[in-house]
Amino acid sequence: MSATHPYSSSSEQSREPSEQEEMLKRGLVRVSIAAEGIDPLLDRRLKELRNSLRSDAPASMLTALLPDLERAVLAADQSRQQRRDQVCALLKKLIRQLQERDPPKETDRALRALSKPLDAQDNIAQSLPKLLQELTQLQAAALNSTPEQSSSGLWSRLFSKPSETPAGHSQIDELAELPASPAEEPLLAEQAATSLEQPATEAAPTVETAIETAAGDTPETSAKVSGNISGEEQNYSKVAAHVESILLNLLNGMQLLEQQETDCQRLRDQVSKGLNWYELTAVLDALAALVLNSQQNRQVEFESYLQQLNQRLSQFQGNLEDAQSSYVDSLETDRTLEVDIRDEVKVLHEDVREAEDLDTLKANVEAKLSSLLSKVDLARDRREARDSKVSERLTTMVERIQVMEVEAQTFRKHLEEQRQQAMIDTLTGLANRAGLQKRMSEEFERWQRYGGQLLLVVLDVDHFKSINDRFGHLAGDKVLRLIALQLSRRLRKTDYIGRFGGEEFVVLMPGTTLEQGAIALEELRAGIEGSPFHFKNEPVRVTISIGYTQFCKGDTLDTVFERADKAMYSAKDQGRNQVIQDSHGTHA
Repeated sequence: MSATHPYSSSSEQSREPSEQEEMLKRGLVRVSIAAEGIDPLLDRRLKELRNSLRSDAPASMLTALLPDLERAVLAADQSRQQRRDQVCALLKKLIRQLQERDPPKETDRALRALSKPLDAQDNIAQSLPKLLQELTQLQAAALNSTPEQSSSGLWSRLFSKPSETPAGHSQIDELAELPASPAEEPLLAEQAATSLEQPATEAAPTVETAIETAAGDTPETSAKVSGNISGEEQNYSKVAAHVESILLNLLNGMQLLEQQETDCQRLRDQVSKGLNWYELTAVLDALAALVLNSQQNRQVEFESYLQQLNQRLSQFQGNLEDAQSSYVDSLETDRTLEVDIRDEVKVLHEDVREAEDLDTLKANVEAKLSSLLSKVDLARDRREARDSKVSERLTTMVERIQVMEVEAQTFRKHLEEQRQQAMIDTLTGLANRAGLQKRMSEEFERWQRYGGQLLLVVLDVDHFKSINDRFGHLAGDKVLRLIALQLSRRLRKTDYIGRFGGEEFVVLMPGTTLEQGAIALEELRAGIEGSPFHFKNEPVRVTISIGYTQFCKGDTLDTVFERADKAMYSAKDQGRNQVIQDSHGTHA
């Protein structure tokens, strides 16, 4: 009697493929739910996978999701490795600092031995609780054997009592309070591993945070962990408003297709609510995708226009070929008619010459004339039909040409708008560096051709960095916009103003002498100095330093700009808030 394999039961063999697929789908859904919380991007990709599985999406959709899912998994794994490397680096730094305190030889050897597993960084999540426990004991030994340090040192602040520690710093001394009993080690290992698997949206854990998390969520430690903000988040918070302002200006200035406006508005709303360091990455990713999609859609739109243009040109070519063919047919018909008429006339001439009586001649002449008239009528009808067809085709061609002219004008207008927009600074509304360089080249060529007076002015906002540091980058942006407004109001319409970069502006003043420029620029300087700049009801003193020069024989754009720039820096060196004329231009 043959034995039956336990896995070859008839129920398993007869299981329908659809049932197996359903089990696999349920398994994938549960695995994706279990993997949530590791990384926000991975969460979104897993959610898309679950939705596709639950809605019985076709295999092609699942195939399209797999590349994005694989990239998200790789990114999450890379983020986890980075957090692991950071924890290892911080622990090694802590060990080195303990070694610098000249601990006893036994303690020093133990610290060196403790740092070796950190170099390998293998299974750090599992070994972290044991490492922390050993480090706690070695720290206590090193501190107990070391004389007291000056209270002004870094380590005295780190290892001082809670009452002596500055606000915002975690207490490294709490290492000694970590539970060391074997019964608590499994929980400790699980929590330590969790700290290494935190999603990228959370602040990167410092040594203190990792230690306190491993110790357990007691009320005291929870409060300390919540107060511990990463350095990256603190640094970003200083410029967050400035970054958000730039992003909003960029989003507001983008020209998108109608179907993209919803995504753009969603990004505007998200940026307007404020971003933290980690949300910024997602917004930048979405913005990059929006820009790429916009470019791709516009490329597709332009390709479609070119295809339509090619089709219409092909139709024009066909109509022209038909017209040419009709013209050739018309010539051939005329030649045939001429030959027929000549033949009929020749026959008629012979009949007249050979006729014996008048009645016979009359009958022959009438027959020949009727034949000629019939041929002439037939030729006329054919010509009219051909002319009608050619006229219809020409009318169609004219209409299509008119449509193409309108479309071409629309595209030219759109391209010109895009070109103009590419030369405008989104913050101030003035010309940007590209627009400024284009206008400088045009004015320089005009000056070379016709001569005359032309001044180049370079001005820079004084102590702009201090304004940003004191009031924030939003205040700095407001200052730049207000200065741009003052420049537009106080200078002539013929003067060309642009933002060269940062807090530096450039002005071209055609038809202006050095004396006229000195008066106008001094009025500009005084006007900006006296303008009531405020930010959040707090006055902000704003001044500018100005350097200017005139175009002289033998100059290039680079030499003129360099002189004006040096004059501006000379105004800075002489105390700022001044107008300095380049000496070279005085003697030109």
